Amino acid sequence: MFNKISQIARKLMHNSKGQSATEYMLILAVVVLTLVAAASKLIPYFETGVKQLGSNITKDLQKDHPMTDMGGN
Repeated sequence: MFNKISQIARKLMHNSKGQSATEYMLILAVVVLTLVAAASKLIPYFETGVKQLGSNITKDLQKDHPMTDMGGN
C-alpha cells in the first residue's frame, strides 16, 4: 500500500501538466482582481451618469410632449 502511494506521489511530482493550468489560473486571478479594482474606481462615475440620464429623461417626459406612434399606424 505504501509503495503504491509513493509511486503515485512520484508521478505527481514529475507531472507538469497541472503546472500550466495553475499558471493560467493565477494570471486569470490577477486579471479579475485588476478589473474589480478598476470597477470600484469607475462605479461612482457610472452612477452619476445614470442619475443624470434618468433626470434628463424625467425632465423630457414632464414637458408634456405628445407621444408619436412609432408603429406606422
